[in-house]
Amino acid sequence: TKPPYGHLTAIDLNKGEIAWHVPFGDDPRLRANPALAGVKLPERLGAAGAMGAIVTKGGLIFVGGGDSAFHAVDTSNGQELWSFPLSRRTTGTPMTYQASGKQFVVIASGSGRDATLTAFGF
Repeated sequence: TKPPYGHLTAIDLNKGEIAWHVPFGDDPRLRANPALAGVKLPERLGAAGAMGAIVTKGGLIFVGGGDSAFHAVDTSNGQELWSFPLSRRTTGTPMTYQASGKQFVVIASGSGRDATLTAFGF
């Protein structure tokens, strides 16, 4: 099966139509497969697995897509604005909270004894 293997899709609920649909996530291990040496691959392979996403009032989608990065995406067009590499695959839906006037976004990665939470403050 050809990539992309995962997508992020926005639906315009007022129109009942897809607003945008973009490949989402990547898999460096797949890219490193010797059988793919010399093969032109797309910029995003997409990451298989369930995505967990939250949408902010400020127009951002924070999402962990089962790859080993945490992403911020523009709600208006699906463009990735920022990503942060993690040492393990994301395994949960992001969480957000506010403390002392500062907004935080947290993502879980890994599993079992290797599970971690990584927080970002804005």
